[in-house]
Amino acid sequence: MANVFDYIKKYGDKTFSQKRFNEIDNLIFSELAYCDLRDTKVDDGRHTIGEIGAEYTQTHHYADVKKLGIAMADAYKMLEVVMAAPRYKDLRITDYDYNVNSDMQFGAMTFEILPDLIYVAFEGTDQLISGWKEDVDLACFFPVPSHVQAVEYLNRNIKTFGPDVIVGGHSKGGNLALVSAMFMSRWKKRKILRVYSNDGPGLRKREFESARYRSIKSKYVHIVPETSFFGVMLRHDSYRVIKSSKMAPVSHAISTWQIEDSKLVRGALSPKSAAIEKSIIRWLDTHSDAQRKRIGMAIFGTMQKAGVLETIQLKNPRNILRVVSRFNKDVDEESKKLVKDLIMSCYGEVKKA
Repeated sequence: MANVFDYIKKYGDKTFSQKRFNEIDNLIFSELAYCDLRDTKVDDGRHTIGEIGAEYTQTHHYADVKKLGIAMADAYKMLEVVMAAPRYKDLRITDYDYNVNSDMQFGAMTFEILPDLIYVAFEGTDQLISGWKEDVDLACFFPVPSHVQAVEYLNRNIKTFGPDVIVGGHSKGGNLALVSAMFMSRWKKRKILRVYSNDGPGLRKREFESARYRSIKSKYVHIVPETSFFGVMLRHDSYRVIKSSKMAPVSHAISTWQIEDSKLVRGALSPKSAAIEKSIIRWLDTHSDAQRKRIGMAIFGTMQKAGVLETIQLKNPRNILRVVSRFNKDVDEESKKLVKDLIMSCYGEVKKA
């Protein structure tokens, strides 16, 4: 079965005037958002994907990027392909933004597709532990720091008399796309054609039941693979379930999603993914925001204290042992119990599925 790279090979010579934007193009732009372009000329907003790609691939080596994770590795390969494809190479990248600290990891870029259409892409979680901590924080409080950044970013990229806008992202980037669209003014929401969350987490109960969510729901498309883990977290209305060539957690990678011509191949949510969704919602409904936050602090606070700031460090067994030692020593018994209860809740539902 074909994947996104096969789609580029087949339609890469067709401009967006010749072949309209579709859900596969959404995947491509949301994947490219993982590229770390801080060392390129992207800041001036005058350069194209082809120009920036040539500069990026000359100064960054795939072997190094691959160590950072599947999403970053796939983004590198994606950029290598689209920078030479007529459909993409002449599109400008504007307003590149990458902002990180101990509590936040935020990235975004905008693609000028046609004179009357742009795609705003939010980066998902990269190799930084602060980004993974923020993923857990999504269940604890609202907004998280990246939400604030995303709202500001989208607000400045929607113009009164400017082009229409498609907003999207993969993983946490999909959640940022949804939340940023929710908080636009009424007239700016009219400029938004669609909001794509590609296997991104949903919303807490309060935000899910809010008028802001209802105001954007008709434009929201939530895509998840059959064995989704990340995309079924928190609350959702419905899914566009698609087939992947891999099982979870690797099925989270866009490069594994199966494509037929210009559409994703539809599937059905697996019993195990449905069980995970059910167990997480039940656990959230029976625990307070303060209790949820203790889990994030217990896991990621411990990792930061142990000096583990990037996921690549977890490939070293010594770092894992240091985190475990810190966890056993520093984390109080109540927090340890909360972590255990969450794991056992998910395990119990999955075992029954």
